[in-house]
Amino acid sequence: MSKPETLPSSLREKKRYVAFQILSEGEIDFGDLINALWSSILDLFGEVNTGEINFWLVKDAWKKESKRGLIKCNHKHVSEVRLAMALINRIGDSQVSIRSLGVSGTMKSARKKYFGEKDLSNFEK
Repeated sequence: MSKPETLPSSLREKKRYVAFQILSEGEIDFGDLINALWSSILDLFGEVNTGEINFWLVKDAWKKESKRGLIKCNHKHVSEVRLAMALINRIGDSQVSIRSLGVSGTMKSARKKYFGEKDLSNFEK
């Protein structure tokens, strides 16, 4: 059995990463966050348009302590994702406000810009 061939980069959908921070008093559970985001997007845009948005919450980028994370979406639908985030006012039992920190084309640059993460390229020889 061989692996299926991947599409060349020129034919793949372009994506963007939206960095966000949640302002709340209590802790936010990752599962509750996913449910709130999906509910908001589905309520606003319906199932068909949600499929076009190609929305995904990046689990590895979620920082529970600072309540920051990344959402991957189609490059044409960044404003819809930001709108859906802005309309969320409750996650689980906590009242929240979600603030968009910015948008980036790669996960690496989003983490550097908005989360202050460093890598080996920051050090001089």
